[in-house]
Amino acid sequence: MTGNIIIKKLSFRYLSMVKPLFENVNININESWKLGLVGRNGRGKTTFLKILLNQLEYEGTLQSTLDFKYFPLYPGTHEDLTAQEVLLKQNPYIETWQIERELTYMDLPLDVLGKKFNVLSGGEQTKLLLIELFLNENSFPLIDEPTNNLDLHGRQIVGQYLNNKKGFIVISHDEYFLNQFVDHVLAINKENIDLITGNIDTWKYEKANADMLSEERNSNLKAEIKRLNEVSRQVGSWGIKRENSTKDAAERRLAAKQMKRSKAIKKRTEEMIEEKQSLINNIENVSDLKMIVEQPRKQVLFFRDFSILRDGIPLFKPINVDVYPTDRFFIEGKNGVGKSTLLNFILGKEQLETIGEYRIQLPEHLSILSQKNQEDADYSSFIKQLSSKEKEEYWHLLHQLGTQRSSFSDKSSKDWSSGEQKKVFLADALLGNNELFIWDEVTNYLDIMVINQLIDAIKKNEPTMIGVDHNEYFVNAIATKKIELTTSF
Repeated sequence: MTGNIIIKKLSFRYLSMVKPLFENVNININESWKLGLVGRNGRGKTTFLKILLNQLEYEGTLQSTLDFKYFPLYPGTHEDLTAQEVLLKQNPYIETWQIERELTYMDLPLDVLGKKFNVLSGGEQTKLLLIELFLNENSFPLIDEPTNNLDLHGRQIVGQYLNNKKGFIVISHDEYFLNQFVDHVLAINKENIDLITGNIDTWKYEKANADMLSEERNSNLKAEIKRLNEVSRQVGSWGIKRENSTKDAAERRLAAKQMKRSKAIKKRTEEMIEEKQSLINNIENVSDLKMIVEQPRKQVLFFRDFSILRDGIPLFKPINVDVYPTDRFFIEGKNGVGKSTLLNFILGKEQLETIGEYRIQLPEHLSILSQKNQEDADYSSFIKQLSSKEKEEYWHLLHQLGTQRSSFSDKSSKDWSSGEQKKVFLADALLGNNELFIWDEVTNYLDIMVINQLIDAIKKNEPTMIGVDHNEYFVNAIATKKIELTTSF
């Protein structure tokens, strides 16, 4: 089985953890699979890749002759390299025609090769770093969250690109993206790891069936635990009463013997209870997300033949938009067309030259979630600015989003995963009563279950929203209005 990844009895935990992240894991991964790695934020997806890369110490065995390569691995800030130099750095013997072929697959112009890598857009850099991985036919790519810098078109292109490759592992929370190419799914659950053949839809179907069977089993287990608890209580009570019911020495000796026997029965019963309780753990408990919504009283946006000017030239073709209470309006378009600029203009963050007519009537209570650098603020900085009552609500929201209560006492979220850190911002955006939700790329880094939580909450509460997001599954599920910005030149 040369080239496969064979994992036996793998266990791992960070020093700060009481419970192992992985325990006694056994997996066999074929080198030709297009494997999607999924799981809730903080479950250890990136950690699993680091174990494959031999960057962490673990217990158990990992057998493989594959040459693992991690994505994203950006050039050092001190390296002033062109895109072509970046590609050739790890693949010096690759011929030009091979590079040009891959650029065509990625819908990149050939002249990108002569440009400095560090001035390219995030999407262009992502595509080039993926090309770099696959130019080396001997490497096995470990691709960690490739969609975060990609617009909708870019996700479709990269999905098609990966569909034509084989032999890699990719972490992503974008269901539509993964469904374009994965043929196997490795899911990190609460108590175990599942490996299934198929795409994300197949995994969701099988997981729903497994959860339904687990719910039925858990119901039976809980009934049995209740019965055993009653037996334990009765046995303990009987032994005490029997011992205290007589003053006769012989009777008391017999009662003491029976009391000892009752304690042994009670201990065995409690062990059975503990064993059965340990089986009720693997179902993901996803709460209904608290979202307090009020509606604005007036029309929020009115644009007629409107565009933003940059150096006297329209940034995008003129648009006509009306946003009323209960509308969920999403702005689409390729990276760089001006989606975030338009959001900032709506929020009044930028005074820009414009053409056309517009009226912006923002209500008083806004929920704003921007593409803010997560290094600018963390969990502790949010906590410091909250009152005692707000802290309780904030912690409740974080717990609903899947954050462990044990994390709430952390002084900082610097050791949390990117998804857990994103929840810090999302919980803040959900605090209080809001009349308008303006969210820019809310789904980046969030796991599939949180994205579905948001969809359910938004459908139930029907907030007025203005948003930008490249997760097609999320936008299609909740948007009532969409507009695509296109360049005017």
